Amino acid sequence: MSATEFQKLWVIESLGGRDLKTGRSLVSNQLVDAQHTYPDLEIGYETPSTTTEMLALLECIRDAARTKGTYPMLHFECHGNKNGLGTSGGDLVRWEELRDVCIEINHACRLNLMVTLAACNGIYFIRTAEKLDRAPFFAVIGPEYKVTEGTVERDFGAFYTKLFHGLDGDAATATLNRGGSGTNRDYHFSTSEAIFLRAYARYHRDECTGDGFATRREKMLSIAQSNPEFVKQGEESVVQVVDAALSSEEEKRHFQRTKDRYFFIKEFPENANRFLVSYNDVIARAAQLD
Repeated sequence: MSATEFQKLWVIESLGGRDLKTGRSLVSNQLVDAQHTYPDLEIGYETPSTTTEMLALLECIRDAARTKGTYPMLHFECHGNKNGLGTSGGDLVRWEELRDVCIEINHACRLNLMVTLAACNGIYFIRTAEKLDRAPFFAVIGPEYKVTEGTVERDFGAFYTKLFHGLDGDAATATLNRGGSGTNRDYHFSTSEAIFLRAYARYHRDECTGDGFATRREKMLSIAQSNPEFVKQGEESVVQVVDAALSSEEEKRHFQRTKDRYFFIKEFPENANRFLVSYNDVIARAAQLD
């Protein structure tokens, strides 16, 4: 777990009336202790009950990051399923909705947003970052399947206790999983860089090699041949234009444009030195995919 920076930890809890209030417990115990060690650390605790309230809260957090420079860390205590986060009022905040507003928050804090999900099926939110658009977080932690409220209280309590005794993210993540690794982990930790590499490698395998590349080339030829301006240049010229657009050099340029957008590099040039994944890394990773 790489270091990032944040000044305020938001605990966002939206649980039913009979549920154990694990977020409130976290604030009252481990996070109170953390403030004794780090007195400048701000803790926010909110209990939105609807999708509208949840998204409005996140927009306020975004605005504070933009105007005050207060970088947040988000911790969600909610029920979750493959479609999104449940709220205490019975609404569903879809993973894509959460992703969109997190992109804005992540941009506001220059790609330093850390998200923890004490919610079942948090892996589905992690997967939204595989869209090669813009990163919704710097890093994220969430469970793959169902976890009980007692397990969540124990595991995240231990996680934050460890995190705020030395700020060692790797040790805190190991504590969260109670020393388990690989398939024995309950919780997954993912960085935006690792997700980007995996997603672009899959794109390269599926669209830039083998049958996928051939299909893509035929489709582009068909589109070009339906354009009168291209047809005037003759079939050989059409083929040359398409092949140039599909060349390895153009693919490298496409990779760089995609990377720049994903990591906000044009807006924040320092991110070029933070996120070092290269086109050669993509080629190597693509060769390892099933």
